[in-house]
Amino acid sequence: ASHSAHINRPTSVNPSRRIEITLHLADSLWNRRIEPDNALDAISAYEYLASKDSMALPVWTRLVHAYYYYAEYVSEADSLRRDSLLALGYNTTRQVIGWAKPYRSVLASSGDPQLAIQGLNADYTGILYWGAANLAQWASTKGDIVQRGQRPWLFAALQQVHGLDSIFYFGGYDRFMGALLCRDPLAGQNALVQAGQYFKASIQIAPEYLGTYTLMAHYYSPKLNDYNQFYQLLTKVITATLDVNKPYYPENYFEKQRAETLLLTAKCEHWFTE
Repeated sequence: ASHSAHINRPTSVNPSRRIEITLHLADSLWNRRIEPDNALDAISAYEYLASKDSMALPVWTRLVHAYYYYAEYVSEADSLRRDSLLALGYNTTRQVIGWAKPYRSVLASSGDPQLAIQGLNADYTGILYWGAANLAQWASTKGDIVQRGQRPWLFAALQQVHGLDSIFYFGGYDRFMGALLCRDPLAGQNALVQAGQYFKASIQIAPEYLGTYTLMAHYYSPKLNDYNQFYQLLTKVITATLDVNKPYYPENYFEKQRAETLLLTAKCEHWFTE
């Protein structure tokens, strides 16, 4: 896979003062990811550490998460770069789970990658979740046929995440399912009712995680043609007070900007009809 996240940097003036790249350094860059340069440096550091120890699952998990974050919040306006990062996140996930013995043995006997996912233990919760997130966002701009093709793997990964940790990443499964059911090409007639229930469940688990409200406004409210709901959800995000001590503070910071953009976009593109 081409590492499109790389940017050539000038080397330090004094070559004897090389910085040793450790997981601690990578994590400290990641913790300051609100600055895009830090997020990019964290990606480079995680890539380096993963290349040194291909079996380091926590490093791969952080890397796939970082690809998603950078694609979604930093490269949002650059569709080519966003796409390549999301594809990299998904492809990396498929590669890493392919090294797991339980996965390999089920795949060898059944030939079914969706079934093989069920052999993965709790250590794989994070990489499955972020791999699925990368895939879903990549597929979201690709149209019906591609989405149908990716659907079986996506749902298998999400079901496994839910089985391993039902509230992983601040109600991530419910938030994810809510958004997916709003745009699922094979959704049943009850899909919107279920989507609403999923979003509400996610909000109950983590009411201060702002991404749930923006996702709900983006995908759910237009399906209902409910402008009032749309406006209330986004106003809640825009007026929310940010807590810098929350682990998702950078995400919330960018979700506020996203909420303002969504309000404008809906107006310009006439999402809601009277």
